[in-house]
Amino acid sequence: MSTHAELETTRAKAEADWRKANDDMKKAQTDRAEANAAWDKVVSDRRKAEADRRKPGAVWDKAFPDRRIAGADRRNADGYIAALSKSVAARNKAYAERGKAEADCAQAEAKLSTASVERNKAIAALDELNREQQKR
Repeated sequence: MSTHAELETTRAKAEADWRKANDDMKKAQTDRAEANAAWDKVVSDRRKAEADRRKPGAVWDKAFPDRRIAGADRRNADGYIAALSKSVAARNKAYAERGKAEADCAQAEAKLSTASVERNKAIAALDELNREQQKR
């Protein structure tokens, strides 16, 4: 009878581990969704910003004027450069957070998979023991 009690305990522990891994997975998916939303916002803000170098008259043109034109103002536009630098830093931060969220989600998925396997083994062993006891 101690074998049956041990298997029940093992199954209960495996169930608890599986529930915890499942909760961790849900949290990681939520964090990943938030990181993706932050990334999308940064990308959207960049597209709306005046820092886009493809637009004529944008920050790039003001910060780096055409040196071939004699009357061009070659002074650095510090405000524009600072804004561009800030947007690049925000983009890099969002990208790093997105990568971390993806890694956390993958790790949680692996833990959930391992917990599921352990849980299934414990359930199978307990079912096998119950079948053997019924045969007797």
